[in-house]
Amino acid sequence: MREIQEGIKHGVRKINVDTDLRLAATGAIRQAFAEKPGEFDPRYYLKPARAAMQAVVKARMQEFGQAGHAGDYWPITLEEMASRYREQGHQLTVT
Repeated sequence: MREIQEGIKHGVRKINVDTDLRLAATGAIRQAFAEKPGEFDPRYYLKPARAAMQAVVKARMQEFGQAGHAGDYWPITLEEMASRYREQGHQLTVT
């Protein structure tokens, strides 16, 4: 993690954490199946998988310095975003 934080300080702006998320989800699902092998309802095993992924996202956002910046941005409507894309010459339809 230290290497990633050092890279961020030097301008790295894209860091993939998909593998970390998949490992967290897979581990939680395996644990759920180990605890209750007969339980196959997705609502049972996906709940802890989502929680594990949320924990990874929270940790990475804190480690990468992203946490606490929600107030730095203002929401815009879908129509406003579509207008911006059209101004750039993109074809976009909002339904």
